Amino acid sequence: MLRNQVAKHLGIDSETLRYYENEQMITKPKRLENGYRYYNEENLAEIKFILHCRSLGIGLEEIKILKDIQNDSIDCRQAKDIIEDNIVLIEKKMKELKKLKGQLKQLSESCDRPSSAKDCAIVQSLNRASQGESCACHDH
Repeated sequence: MLRNQVAKHLGIDSETLRYYENEQMITKPKRLENGYRYYNEENLAEIKFILHCRSLGIGLEEIKILKDIQNDSIDCRQAKDIIEDNIVLIEKKMKELKKLKGQLKQLSESCDRPSSAKDCAIVQSLNRASQGESCACHDH
């Protein structure tokens, strides 16, 4: 398959394929006589592996390590460490999102009655916070 065909088939941008190739994350595709890159089944499998890892939130540098582990007969402890590190990262993000949700709820609750736009409690609170003052959205 040609780059554009692969991109369309996998639902990704052709520049993403170029990036993976430039970063040596996939085996260099063969060149046709006209100079176009031809992605074979091995290339497709590598790209699908990368895309699946990305869908799990795994970073590109970590994916390179996972690919190396996949191609070597070394202990897989490093792969487990990568996954566990990502679990910790997700847990941290979940806490941050929960805090953000609480701040947004506080903002929403500060608007207890309909008013004109210039008197909007939410906008006023956000303006105060942007000036370094207390905001209804921050924990007291």
